[in-house]
Amino acid sequence: MINKGRYAFFWGCTIPARFPFMEKATRRVLDALELDYVDLDGFTCCPEKTLTRNMDETLWRAAAARNVAVAEKAGCGLTMSCTGCYSVLKSVQSELRTYPRIKRETNENLQPLGLEFSGTHPIKHLVELVHSEMGPGRIKSLVIRPLSGKKIAVHTGCHLVRPSKAIHFDDPFKPLKYDQIVEWLGATSLKYSTKMFCCGGSLDRVDQHPLALSMAKVKLDEVKAIGADAISTTCPECFRVYDNNQFLLQKNNGTQYNIPVITLQELMGLAFGMNPEELGMDGHRIETKSFLEGL
Repeated sequence: MINKGRYAFFWGCTIPARFPFMEKATRRVLDALELDYVDLDGFTCCPEKTLTRNMDETLWRAAAARNVAVAEKAGCGLTMSCTGCYSVLKSVQSELRTYPRIKRETNENLQPLGLEFSGTHPIKHLVELVHSEMGPGRIKSLVIRPLSGKKIAVHTGCHLVRPSKAIHFDDPFKPLKYDQIVEWLGATSLKYSTKMFCCGGSLDRVDQHPLALSMAKVKLDEVKAIGADAISTTCPECFRVYDNNQFLLQKNNGTQYNIPVITLQELMGLAFGMNPEELGMDGHRIETKSFLEGL
């Protein structure tokens, strides 16, 4: 069992505000794993890179370091399921650990808040915790309803493994650890050529929605062609893209995908014997009924 309070869970903005069912499933799985974590007051947006960093890099860096410092003040490391938050906080942690001058300037900005970034506590994604600290023995021991026969197209997303200079968790070009967890649950993780394609979600933030749709279409076309039963991701932005855009693509060109998008937490919860309602899976836009049949 991981000691109580070793990690504070960083929920970010999107999961609590837009996808509360993701939080529900995550908490249920954390309890099943006996991963004792704490919720801390005082966190803000990570903040994401696309807009904030381009407007003011010093402000972006200070805001991210502040979140880390909040956890450090409580004596906690950080864990999260949002890959965007993970990439931001790991990037800033790595930069401040590497460059003393930037660390000193950032701490000067944090001083009026009564906070100081030290960089001494770990920041780990949920996939990293499950793979490295739980391992196959622990996960397989909890499986009472194996996902046998289910073919999963794992979508790692851009930020779980990049930038590689800051994130040293998995191969940035051919990551395998997410896939291994899926297979510990009894499912098959499919190999496919567009696995590492970006979902295109950031393009929506800069008013390039047609391009974002085009990027989603490339992956969805292949996932449909290889007969995947579901796409799996932990990133709320990637979830939004693939869960929402299937309807928009059907409206635009008539293609019916009907590919469920199921988070890793939901896959684990199902394999651990939890029912879909308990995991909040009725909150998806794409029906999950086809995936649940035969479990």
